[in-house]
Amino acid sequence: MISPPDFARRPPVFSVIIPNTDSLMIGEIIAALQQQMVNFLDGEIIVVGSDQPELVITDDLVRFVPSDVNHSFASDKRNQGMRLARGEIFLFLDDDCLPASDWLARHLYHHQQGKLVVGGAVGFDTHNYFQLADNVSAFHDVLPFTSAGLRPYLVAANLSVHRSVIERAGEMEVHQNRADDLEWTVRFRMRGYSLYFDPTTVVWHNPARRDFRSVWRHWTEDAPNTLRVRLKYAAPLRTPRLAKIRAMYLWCSPFVAAWATFRTFAHWSILYHYWHTLPLIYLTKLAWCWSAFVHFPAQPGDAL
Repeated sequence: MISPPDFARRPPVFSVIIPNTDSLMIGEIIAALQQQMVNFLDGEIIVVGSDQPELVITDDLVRFVPSDVNHSFASDKRNQGMRLARGEIFLFLDDDCLPASDWLARHLYHHQQGKLVVGGAVGFDTHNYFQLADNVSAFHDVLPFTSAGLRPYLVAANLSVHRSVIERAGEMEVHQNRADDLEWTVRFRMRGYSLYFDPTTVVWHNPARRDFRSVWRHWTEDAPNTLRVRLKYAAPLRTPRLAKIRAMYLWCSPFVAAWATFRTFAHWSILYHYWHTLPLIYLTKLAWCWSAFVHFPAQPGDAL
């Protein structure tokens, strides 16, 4: 754990924004943040969404903002939170991510050093095989043992952004639950902002995906959104030209899934620690390919 930043000037006002969908973890997440906030003078927690378990206890630090049916998407909730936030720095968590004890201090330290967009790592438990494989497949490039430095994109499950970046680059795409952070952070980079990744700034991801059906559904829902963004930003994301060919995701899916699985295990530590998840990870890639074929984004000139 690092010490709180020793700000040369008055500490910046910050807002932690959490899109919530009846999370059973939200009370624990808020408590963890409140414990960290005792070291800072001016911050707030804004929870936007639904809270049927009624675990969000509001006070001087915590605000709960209900979202209506028309704003049920994660990106809409984050946008709504940003519009209400008074912070100079926006920090983002998901409602299934528990921040490490020094999470806030590390993010604010990087902003003190002049960074404007900072992403952190995603850790997770290894008890449930399906959840573990899903996490490795999704977050293999932002694990705590990966390298610090500039990245082509970052994840909103562990992200901080200076208000000035959003004022220039704009809010998240509306009505998105998947790939909204991919699109958003690539857009930051195209506006000239560096995306810094710190593997020691960690959240613990505990999604409710603990069986084959929920994992399969996750990857089939992810594919059309991620593919749309990767085709839209083909140059900055170095999307292969073959990705524009719809039929490839059907006829070449075993090879595409194998290539994606190989990339997932490219870091030796992932192979060492999580080799036993390889069969299920390969299936997540096949699910992604199938959904990419079925829901291929319509674009003029696409090959079929």
